[in-house]
Amino acid sequence: MTRWILVLGVLAGCADAAVDADDAAPVRPGVDAAGPWDGGRLDGAAAPDGAARPDGSPALDAAGPDAAPPRDAAAAPDAAEADGAPPIADAALPDDAGPIRPVYPDRRVGIFYLAWHAFAADAMRRVPEGERRTIETILREGRNPAEVLLNRGLMQAAAAFHYHIEPTLGFYCLYRPRPGEPAGPDCPDIARVAETHARQLWDAGVDFVYLDLTNLPFHSGFADVLGVRPLEVLAEEWAALRRRGVPTPQIAAWVPMTARPADVADGWTWASVVEGVYRNPAYADLVLRDRQGRMILFAVDHGGLPADAGQIAQAEAAGDVVVVRLWGLLAPNQLAGGQAAWMQPCEAPGPPNGALTFTTLVSPQNPCGQRHTPASPIGSMLSVSASYQLGYASLPFQSTGRNGGLTLRRQFATAFDLQPDWLLINSWNELIAQPQSDANVARFGDLGRSMGMAAGGEGSQWLWVDTYGAEFSRDVEPTVEHGDAMYRLMASCLRVYRAGGCDAAGGEACCAAGGEHTLVWSLRQPDRAHAMSTDHVPTTDFGEVQRLLADGWEQVCNAFYGPPALCATGDPTGDGPFQLFNAPGPDRTPIHRCFSGADHFLSPDPGCEGRAFEGLLGYAATTRTSSAPRALSRCFHAPASAHFHWLADRCPTEKPGVAHESVLGYVR
Repeated sequence: MTRWILVLGVLAGCADAAVDADDAAPVRPGVDAAGPWDGGRLDGAAAPDGAARPDGSPALDAAGPDAAPPRDAAAAPDAAEADGAPPIADAALPDDAGPIRPVYPDRRVGIFYLAWHAFAADAMRRVPEGERRTIETILREGRNPAEVLLNRGLMQAAAAFHYHIEPTLGFYCLYRPRPGEPAGPDCPDIARVAETHARQLWDAGVDFVYLDLTNLPFHSGFADVLGVRPLEVLAEEWAALRRRGVPTPQIAAWVPMTARPADVADGWTWASVVEGVYRNPAYADLVLRDRQGRMILFAVDHGGLPADAGQIAQAEAAGDVVVVRLWGLLAPNQLAGGQAAWMQPCEAPGPPNGALTFTTLVSPQNPCGQRHTPASPIGSMLSVSASYQLGYASLPFQSTGRNGGLTLRRQFATAFDLQPDWLLINSWNELIAQPQSDANVARFGDLGRSMGMAAGGEGSQWLWVDTYGAEFSRDVEPTVEHGDAMYRLMASCLRVYRAGGCDAAGGEACCAAGGEHTLVWSLRQPDRAHAMSTDHVPTTDFGEVQRLLADGWEQVCNAFYGPPALCATGDPTGDGPFQLFNAPGPDRTPIHRCFSGADHFLSPDPGCEGRAFEGLLGYAATTRTSSAPRALSRCFHAPASAHFHWLADRCPTEKPGVAHESVLGYVR
């Protein structure tokens, strides 16, 4: 179906939305340029329940006053598109075709969009081109993350934001000073980036973006450069594209609406956004609206920045704005009360009574079942994520990871069933994060480091909340390290969503089964004096786990967090559970379970080195990446003639009788 309307003079039903080609871009003077980073933290703040804050973005949606019918399901992909390639545009519009007004369906789709890159991108451009590294490349090369910025004296300049992956467009940003303001961070290619994003998102089926201003409650020069001005710049660029005849998604903001502390005299960021962008006539058709024509503003609402009823009432007083409270990892009563989630986990039965609880182990067979908001102020709302985390994304089992697209597929399956009024995708382009520290985790030494991070130096103890390399990124934007696979998968899933589900859209990549990884439990015979001296059984069979537990064996727990089906302990050891790839492929080696007659051991040899073969468990990577960051070492306890595995580059040879045999490969 056609998703745009040329604005030629006065169009019936669209006269109030016409954009004058001569409209000037808005200017909001009087905000200081940002100062240097002062060591303060911007993301990863802990929620009141102790869960680390996932620094995502809001979700907004709203059909304009004259909403169009849903996208045409008949525009399903042909065989050439069945692999998840981006959909072909409905019709080609030449540049300079004249102003347009895009048409939006009844069921709206938005995606979290970050524009906080100015400080980080500017710092990366100060690094010689051949030496610029992301956290993903640091992992692959076995380097310390302090080499990215800290050792170059750029930590302050970047406000401590590190790129975890590099977008295909390069280290871009969207900041430029307003006329008359002093120069700030350098963002040299704004127009190309803004247009590329508009075309990619529109072609994939995304109707709006919601921009993250979640940690910026009050005016400051820093807040302006980090988030407020980039929001204005994106609006300026996309309004200009529409005047040229290029369709773009709509725009909304996700802002704190907390009460003002007594010691803060600065104005609220939300008020600046509403006056500078929402009520600017140049953006009347660009700002996201609900079916009553009200502009949608997303409000942060969690224990650290609770939404204030007085601020919400003030924003809604004129009747042209509607506020939707938004956060993540929400409880059922919060969702039932009208709060929306930008990131909501899958659920599975958990101990002790089988009640549904959050899980990071996404199953190809079982429903994801992430919960939704049945009645927000603008209608029902559901979020889907390419990956999500319950704590530190860089620690084992605290994040789902992409898992070959399984996380996004299973979360979209919930959307196919529910068909919510508003669907929020997490996310487009977060890309960056600040390092965090946690003394409780750091006290465990090697086992308390981010997965696969080399020991030694300050950066070796850094943890990461919202993202970690390419695998544990929630982003869909094409990147250097991960290509465009997630973008193509999202486009496929949106075609299926518009068509009504997989039964109505066969052959789509989004409807394929399976994921990349297999869970390996670790069981051992108990010996409190020396756990490494006992027989260990690694297994992918939960039935075997239950039988061994019934026979008196013990499950080796994961450190710090145990999703349903795994236990967790505050006293971790390295012989715990891990994940293997479930299929052969380039740079992968098989891992078999073998039996010597006295103990079980792992081997890449299908002949089990002359001992009994018990089965193929899966495949380890032969090189380290974020998809397989942890070394899988084989160790030997000579006094007991017992083999065991250890999830580190070296076995614990400081323990009496323990020898390191080899690194078998790399696992999750």
